[in-house]
Amino acid sequence: MEQRQQYQLGPWKICLRTNTISDNVGSHAIDNKSMQLLQFLIEHQGQTVTKEQIFKHIWKDKFVTDDILSVTVSKIRKALGDNARSPTFIKTLPGVGYVLIANAKKVGEPEETNINRSSIPYLYTALLVLLAAGLLLFFTNSDEPEPSNPLSINSIAVLPFDDLSEGKDNQYFADGVSDAIINQLSQIKSLKVISRYSSFTYRGEYNATQIGQALQVDTLLDGSLQKSGDQLRINVRIFNTKNGQQLWSKTFDGESHGMFELQDVISGNIQSIIQPGIRNVSSPTRSINAQAFEWYLMGQYHWRQRNPESLAKAVTYFKRSLEVEPNFADAHVGLGITYELLHIYGNWDEKRSVDAALPHLNKALTLQPDSPTALAAKGLVLTEKAVYMSNSGQEDLSLYQQAQNAFLRSLELDDNATTHQWYSGLLRRIGSESEVIYHLNKAIELNPLSASLKRSFAFELLSMGNFDSAQKMFHSGLTLEPDYFSKNVESSRINRYSRKSILSMSAWHKQNTELFETCASDEYCEHLVFNYLSIGAKDLANSILANMGPKHFHFRTSLNAISAVQSGDEQSALRIIERFALWQTGNRRARFDCAIAQYRAGKFEQAQATLLYLYPNWGNSHSITHMDISPNNYRQMLLYAATLSSLQQQDIAERLFEDLLFFLNREEIFDKTEAEFTRSEIHAQMGNKQQALTHLASALKMGWMETYSKEWWSLANNHLLQPLYDEVEFQQLLTQHQVKRKALRGVVIRNFNTESKGVD
Repeated sequence: MEQRQQYQLGPWKICLRTNTISDNVGSHAIDNKSMQLLQFLIEHQGQTVTKEQIFKHIWKDKFVTDDILSVTVSKIRKALGDNARSPTFIKTLPGVGYVLIANAKKVGEPEETNINRSSIPYLYTALLVLLAAGLLLFFTNSDEPEPSNPLSINSIAVLPFDDLSEGKDNQYFADGVSDAIINQLSQIKSLKVISRYSSFTYRGEYNATQIGQALQVDTLLDGSLQKSGDQLRINVRIFNTKNGQQLWSKTFDGESHGMFELQDVISGNIQSIIQPGIRNVSSPTRSINAQAFEWYLMGQYHWRQRNPESLAKAVTYFKRSLEVEPNFADAHVGLGITYELLHIYGNWDEKRSVDAALPHLNKALTLQPDSPTALAAKGLVLTEKAVYMSNSGQEDLSLYQQAQNAFLRSLELDDNATTHQWYSGLLRRIGSESEVIYHLNKAIELNPLSASLKRSFAFELLSMGNFDSAQKMFHSGLTLEPDYFSKNVESSRINRYSRKSILSMSAWHKQNTELFETCASDEYCEHLVFNYLSIGAKDLANSILANMGPKHFHFRTSLNAISAVQSGDEQSALRIIERFALWQTGNRRARFDCAIAQYRAGKFEQAQATLLYLYPNWGNSHSITHMDISPNNYRQMLLYAATLSSLQQQDIAERLFEDLLFFLNREEIFDKTEAEFTRSEIHAQMGNKQQALTHLASALKMGWMETYSKEWWSLANNHLLQPLYDEVEFQQLLTQHQVKRKALRGVVIRNFNTESKGVD
């Protein structure tokens, strides 16, 4: 078919040359792909056209998801005024494809008016001048006067805009408006702007006062988007959270192909009534193709889901956007972030993610050197690159400095919660513990309802040896987001294992076997191995290990220590743990593990010195009271008391044991099973064997299990329970525990239909 051909489809005239659909009332422009699809359906009118045929004909050999096809068909329907439920033109055949059920016929070409080609540039220039002059009048409703005085606003939360369109299928457009306003306002230094991850939890009906209290803001901004055909109407309002009074509102009208510019007009209007004397801080905008912008918005939506399937969709959408707009900086940033997340949540290894992400982030910064998001993303990716190079023995300290420079510049431009969070990850690696806490607290201040942020904070607390705070912070994140893709893995990092957690982890493994075929995501594979080793399922563990490439130093350390203890070689275990502690000089958890290894190897003076390095105020043992014991250090205090007992300082040790029991009875510990097990260890060290056995039986009944992600010994060789080894009741409890452990191993193995030769 010739590209100049026209068709009559019902009341509509389809022009392939101009990509327009018109009737006697008006004309609608659609993008190239939508017109190509409509043309393909016309050519096969009355016939079923399968999805496979469409993909092959329209998108050739490129990878395209069903979502893209659905959106393309939806655009055609909107232009035609068609209804998917009771179609006049295009009928959907679920799971198969589409059929054009209306008749289309060729029509003659319209006559062309002869225009002197030399006059075209002048006409084009005149048209641009007229468009520029009318842009603001077109975009804004002039019925409402601007406030005579600027609004006095110190803090604000931008809520997700409502989609009031008839089909309710423009939410990603509505979310894009909210995002643009957040990005614009967050660059005003004097204004506290809550992150989207917190404000977007309030979708739908809400109480302004309650939200103000929850987010600690004095104003809310909300709005709605209504799309009819190519026409857009966006309403924006600002409320006082103390009394619910509306402070300002405005209506903006435009067309979907000018959505990018319309967002800037809205953001600029809002900024002008908050800080009218401040120049618009955003970079000058240029026109972005509407199709490219829509793909970008859909990519943004999908990468935020943070699971392999959605990330794959995000890659597709961002790529499609960049095919249309190769210099669209925000789409380059989105693609770069998505590639980085494919290592964390997908099956890409670190190097592949970094190598794919960096070119796009560098391109974005070439286009927009002061893009806060691009700078923050580059800081994140450079941090990842520095870590994997260090793990492979090719440390490049300049990468850390480059990452820090990017983060600091980003924060200068935009005080953003996500940037604070990502920056804290770098600071932890360069040993700035106090700054880590500062930036994470700042992130939570800006994003108080973010589940992922609370989880990140929990992992930082874990690395500092603050186990109880880490568990509580992680749990608070779960209350906000109880189900997410990597929940089982991350939970096993924070909490002790249980029968339920082992079975959940095994089921998750079975549901996502493709992630473990290459073990590109080291964290997933490492914790799955620890889970299986903890129940003695060695064959399952080895099947995962066989798929892993070079293993991280911390993971090799744990595996080697577990192996050494199982063979009874505590001295080798000590050397292994000490070597890691020397490498991780700023890691308090690694230091504590070193003290444990020293104690287990009989190096009590060394263990004492290591503990005093961590807690120098314990140097005067006589002054320690139960007030010095906290949920984060009670395990460390127990080891210190046991160490003093082994160094023949019995009086001080006994007093500390009593203080520990007093503290535990206050029930402040998050992990009740761990607290009960600790009571058993304390009584064992004090020589109260029957009480120790009673508490041990209680802890085992509560579900205590070996947890090799946190320790490298089992119940059979627990160092603090050694005084119970010769007790008949201890051996009975140990046998019962091993039988249950073996039964659990059998259940897990049967789920995989795999024989195991693992032994306890």
